[in-house]
Amino acid sequence: MPDLTNPTAQDLADAVERVAASVIGLGSHRRGFAAACLWQPGVVVTSATAVWRASKVRLVLPSGESIVGEVRGVDAATDLAVITADAPGVSAVERRLDAAPRAGDFVFAVGREPSGQVQASFGHVGAAGGAWRTWRGGQIDRLIRLDGGLYPGLQGAPVADASAQVIGVASHALSRLHAVVLPVATVERVTAALLAHGLVARGYLGVAAQPVPLSEPLRSALATHSETGLLVHGVADDGPAARAGVMVGDIVVAAGGQDVTTVEGLRDLLAAEQVGDRLRLRVSRGGQPLDLSVDVAARSPSRCH
Repeated sequence: MPDLTNPTAQDLADAVERVAASVIGLGSHRRGFAAACLWQPGVVVTSATAVWRASKVRLVLPSGESIVGEVRGVDAATDLAVITADAPGVSAVERRLDAAPRAGDFVFAVGREPSGQVQASFGHVGAAGGAWRTWRGGQIDRLIRLDGGLYPGLQGAPVADASAQVIGVASHALSRLHAVVLPVATVERVTAALLAHGLVARGYLGVAAQPVPLSEPLRSALATHSETGLLVHGVADDGPAARAGVMVGDIVVAAGGQDVTTVEGLRDLLAAEQVGDRLRLRVSRGGQPLDLSVDVAARSPSRCH
């Protein structure tokens, strides 16, 4: 295998060719042309932004042949979509589940133009870190941020490392200034959920809230050591919280027996396993403690928490 830490032009061309064997072009009526890849036999993965609300999309294979794929599921929170299609002659991507890229590592993205011609973009990891949550509420297993954006047609493209193994799928929908790479672990998890259920289940209470400090007398009245709670400033009319009696002005201090000090912390308690369960909330109303039971519902893509 060539040493791609110091690659020659021939090394780069060989690496692109290797990844391109799994790359499929994707066309939709609203979003123009994008990239996708065969993740496993019969299963194509791309960006949710590229698919939008289409139920079927045109796929361009490495041979230049066009076929129709069926959209099996879209997860806007992680910007991933799954399409099923019989793609003869296309091999599944060589993916690296244990990838732990560092800032400065060489990476490249590979796409396919409407004609079937391969296109590639080369760059570096601009930032790397641990798990993070998107502004849409999706949990991403690892931060892999590119040092720039994506060229047209590379949304949803597989991104490979110096060994020419795919480390994830490119997206420009989750960051204002930089493209990110959705790591293999995230793609695996979301793909499994979309194939099984057509969506990624996430819990939903139907409240909008923000952190507020708790005074010492209020902490004493609530029997909590936490210095922060969540002030409810919005309650969805048809939401589980409204049905449970949560009101604007309530301060949520605990959920499921755990202190709640941030919106992210509340979201973490609303995992897929919680959907359909009853969650006990402790709130402060008028300075007095009140316990409420909320039946956690499945959140639609347009809802927050």
